Amino acid sequence: MKEELLKLLRNPSHATSVLQQYYKECGEKVVDKNKVISPGRLMDMYCQPCHIAIPDHSHNYVELIYMYSGSTVQVINQKRRLILETYDLLLLREGTSHAIEPAGEDDVAIHFFLMPEFFSHPAFMGESGSVLRHFIAASTKGKMSVSDYLHFHLKDMLPARNLLENMIWSHAEEKEGRQEINQATMGILIMELLHDVEKVESHDMLQYEEQIVLTAYQYLEKNYSCATLEEFSNLSLQPPYYVSRLFKRYYRMTFTECLQLIRLNRAANYLESTTKPVEEIIQEIGYENSSYFHRLFKQRYGVTPKQFRDSVRGKF
Repeated sequence: MKEELLKLLRNPSHATSVLQQYYKECGEKVVDKNKVISPGRLMDMYCQPCHIAIPDHSHNYVELIYMYSGSTVQVINQKRRLILETYDLLLLREGTSHAIEPAGEDDVAIHFFLMPEFFSHPAFMGESGSVLRHFIAASTKGKMSVSDYLHFHLKDMLPARNLLENMIWSHAEEKEGRQEINQATMGILIMELLHDVEKVESHDMLQYEEQIVLTAYQYLEKNYSCATLEEFSNLSLQPPYYVSRLFKRYYRMTFTECLQLIRLNRAANYLESTTKPVEEIIQEIGYENSSYFHRLFKQRYGVTPKQFRDSVRGKF
């Protein structure tokens, strides 16, 4: 099947390049979402032509590049040279500049252009602190992500590769009425990636301070039952006041508020997926004061832990 698809993709009629006519303004090198994505769609896709260099440019949408066969060289922010190998996936945030060196005859790269609003689906907006979720949240809210791009290795992720191939087939064969199916398939792909975040590499942190605040978030996710600002400050060799200031700037909440949010989210997950007693859950997520936990939980979810668990069970 792969050879048949490769033959189809190498057909010049399926090769489209990001050229000057797609720029948002004359003289600018910002590719406009309304010019590369068909009207009424949340996404579109193109096969990169061979033997043509794509000049340095940025864009006002999220771009996903899948290396279906061979390899290509991506130059990101005019400084990092990244080689995409077969089955690699590159996710570029809005505003990241990049250029692509000419591809060879056997190098097939598929570009997916995604409107920022594509990521507004509730399924993508959970409270997990993974790099990908933060990337998605930044794309949806128009905020600056801690990463210019994310680099996935899908060699051992067959479900993700199958989803990509299904979308590529439908586009290459120009099937009618496949747009909604492709958009749904892309949503499933994002969910697959969210469940395999260990396959992602996050690069080109915009500033050193963003590395600190991202590490702080990951520390809270991993150690929420016993995490403290003092401990993280000691581990990171940063003053507590400095960590607090960075956290407030980038996450719009304090270190303690974020820890509380993570703990309550874990409690809700336990209530939904286990039969553990509420008091056991309270201790497990790191609270010693039961009444304090109950007050926080009701403030966030509008019901008591017991009512929350009963309402979830009532759905089944």
